[in-house]
Amino acid sequence: MVKIMKKYNLILCLLLTFSFLFCISCSNKNEQIMGVWWWNSQLSSEYLDFAKDSGVNEIYFCEGDLNETSSNFIKEANKQNIDVYWLIGEVEWLREPQGLYQEIGRYISYNNSNKQKYDGIHLDIEPHQDDNFDQNRQLLLYNLIDIVYNLKQTYPQIQFDYDIAFWLDDEITYNGETKPTYQHIIDYADRVFIMSYRDSSEGMLNVASEELEYAKSTNKIVVLGAETGETEEEEVVTYAQEGRVYMEEQLKLVQASIPSNFGISIHHIASWYEMKD
Repeated sequence: MVKIMKKYNLILCLLLTFSFLFCISCSNKNEQIMGVWWWNSQLSSEYLDFAKDSGVNEIYFCEGDLNETSSNFIKEANKQNIDVYWLIGEVEWLREPQGLYQEIGRYISYNNSNKQKYDGIHLDIEPHQDDNFDQNRQLLLYNLIDIVYNLKQTYPQIQFDYDIAFWLDDEITYNGETKPTYQHIIDYADRVFIMSYRDSSEGMLNVASEELEYAKSTNKIVVLGAETGETEEEEVVTYAQEGRVYMEEQLKLVQASIPSNFGISIHHIASWYEMKD
């Protein structure tokens, strides 16, 4: 009887241990998003270690060749439990989207033929970068919505993220519905990244308040962006002057104010790494 009880206790202990480890694994998958835009296509162990130590669990990696560079980068990032998304974007695609579809074809070919795979595509298509944005604002915003809708219809197996400015509240009629541009995009996108570039938690939350509330009401995911680089715009746009310690304090306040499946993304790895403390 004693032997049976010891055996039973051992089995119970093993089951509890397994359950505990399983719960840890699940909680890691559901952790709040901490991403970073990685615009240089080089694998830097210093940058990668810094990203991991800073809590990063997603990287948006800009690499044009889709070859060994991608495979090596994804492999090293995955070792750190960091997911990698392919970062691409050209404003010309708003007028001639066939170039975008060609890139998606390359992405599919790469993922189908390589062990080290991207987790999705992160699109940075910014209508205001078009030279004639002021004259063709409505058309360009309509075309952006059209891309978001059509990509999800055409490639339901691919996760698509989109970077958008926080001021995309122009009313656009699409598929018979008239609503702000950001609402159309949130409706059709898998995830939306708001370029909420302000140098305080209050500022970031304020400029993205409408998108945050709409995403909550529609059960969609948004991620708030923080700028760390020097810009030609007002100092209020970036944390570059305030430094890393101050920014980390502010981002903790942002994280505490948003749902657990939302998140923050830092623009970008090089300027973040080089920030003063």
